[in-house]
Amino acid sequence: MKVAVIGAGAMGGLYGAYLSRKNDVYMIDINEKVVKSINENGLIIYERENNKKEKFLVSAFTDSSNLGPMDLVIIFVKNLYTTSALKNNLNLFSDSTLVITLQNGAGNDRDLEKFIKKENILIGTTEHSCSILETGEVSHNQEGITNIGMLVYNDNIIKRISDEFKACSLKTEVYQNIQEIIWSKLFINMALNSTTAILNCKVGYLEKSKDASEIVQSILSEAVDVAIADGTFFNKKEVIDKVQKCIREDLPNAITSMNQDVSNKRLTEIDHINGAVANLAKLYKIPTPYNDCIIHIIHALEGLYNI
Repeated sequence: MKVAVIGAGAMGGLYGAYLSRKNDVYMIDINEKVVKSINENGLIIYERENNKKEKFLVSAFTDSSNLGPMDLVIIFVKNLYTTSALKNNLNLFSDSTLVITLQNGAGNDRDLEKFIKKENILIGTTEHSCSILETGEVSHNQEGITNIGMLVYNDNIIKRISDEFKACSLKTEVYQNIQEIIWSKLFINMALNSTTAILNCKVGYLEKSKDASEIVQSILSEAVDVAIADGTFFNKKEVIDKVQKCIREDLPNAITSMNQDVSNKRLTEIDHINGAVANLAKLYKIPTPYNDCIIHIIHALEGLYNI
């Protein structure tokens, strides 16, 4: 397959590298330094569990206008850049091009629908953990599963993509109700990312501090109410227990991406994480005071960047 990956960050780099084992992969990114490094040195993936590095030779571009339509386009830019990324790369799409978003947050499918027909859109989540070591070099910190589904479910399409991912050592699970998986990941992201960004702390502090823990629980309580109203049922206690377990056992020493964004004075994905829930809540007339406040605080922090 001809595969374009829009967004050559940590996760985009991992998927681009792995898929290049059996496909023609084109990395698209606006960062000239990243593109130059990939073209000159290849994509370097450091497998932390095996303590070894592997080089993948792929082509990278800041301008995709000379590339023809792809069989598959994978979106890995930050949510706030999805619309502009699609507008700038419409030449990659034909009527048969499939597109998949594995981005954080919710509402990514609605951004894709502005440009791509529903029948060609796949949505999902990734459980891999990656970080940037240096330009063009990605640390694959922990292996995970890629969970995928479709807006308009098609057995043939979903099997084709699942088989292709598996053939490239990307473990993949297929779901007819992918929204449940997206909500489950969203619960973790909205509870951990925004609060650690505001407190400038590691994830584990969210359990050590009684006040921080109560904020997390309130954020989640509101989110579960919205998920249920939107048609995906969750048990509130089970959701809170699962997130607390993640804080306590899985990610106590982690520094979230939003915390890093605020520390480095970068715009955050708050509008597609807590903001996605708050906006959906308005449709169902559900109050979300904690999430509303969190969103305002994060945007206020972003406003300090140029002062």
